[in-house]
Amino acid sequence: MSTPPQRVHDATRRLLDLLEHGESLSPEAIELRCELAEATAEAGHLDDSYYQVEELLKDARREHGPDHPAVARAVAAVEAVREIGMRAADTAD
Repeated sequence: MSTPPQRVHDATRRLLDLLEHGESLSPEAIELRCELAEATAEAGHLDDSYYQVEELLKDARREHGPDHPAVARAVAAVEAVREIGMRAADTAD
């Protein structure tokens, strides 16, 4: 299994490939953005990951509507990042 920094790197590279082709809001790009936000949180960069998932969810809803699977995946990413943040806070106490 790869480390969070490796996952950040891999997701960033794959996302950049999609962005070169203008696919910033495709379901595949949204999935990669979810992976990137979750890995960023796991790497300890919670502020960055919170921002990523908040923007991601807005983008997914605007592009695909509320009932699209990409929106459900974005919601799951928000929940995952919050859970990672809560675990980090519990560990810090």
